[in-house]
Amino acid sequence: MVGSLMLLAGLMSSHVRSEPAVSNGTFAYEARMGPLIAGELTFDFHRQHDAYEFLGQFQTSRSLSAYYTWTGTFAAKGLWPDTDPRTQTYLVQSEGKDEDYKVVVMSESDTQILLGRLSEFEVQAKPQGIDLISALLFTPGCYDGEYVHDGEDAYPIRLDRVSEAKLSRLSGFYSGAVTRCDYSVVTRRGKTRRLRVSMAEVDGVWVATEVRIRVPFFPDPVFRMRS
Repeated sequence: MVGSLMLLAGLMSSHVRSEPAVSNGTFAYEARMGPLIAGELTFDFHRQHDAYEFLGQFQTSRSLSAYYTWTGTFAAKGLWPDTDPRTQTYLVQSEGKDEDYKVVVMSESDTQILLGRLSEFEVQAKPQGIDLISALLFTPGCYDGEYVHDGEDAYPIRLDRVSEAKLSRLSGFYSGAVTRCDYSVVTRRGKTRRLRVSMAEVDGVWVATEVRIRVPFFPDPVFRMRS
């Protein structure tokens, strides 16, 4: 079953490549917490007319893998009728040092979850909103919806502020003018987290160039796009 799901993700990614695309791109991000490089996040994004899809992966860095490892694969497909994406299907496959193998498959009707390689899929209701990657990384300008989800749970989100700014020059990374989106997101535990997402148009695609998660008393986890 899992193998067929990953094959589906591959077919999703290849479907748009076979026809002229309105916009597409490959984007890589360094994940960092203070001086520690935590890992690498990459995405292939494709949009053709009123449809879009992406395929992404996160890999823990070598410097962190001695203490903790986590890998994840993400895929989504949906409609883009106006200015905002609308997720139809969403897939997450993940595994970590302290986390069991997990697969989340959201369809247009429900969500199926697999916990452990020897388990069976459990079915639950589809969450509200659109997936957080489509919402926060690829929505032109800023996302102003009420919910985002991870395929499994929905999270209330509020757009607090929109401003124009510049990302400072840093060798090997995107720098320049950005639209800055400040959000408040409510977690599973009911706590409010603040996110700052810096958006820009890169190679014809509106994409997040930096995502900063505000964490009290600790360095902010930051994803910054490589140039």
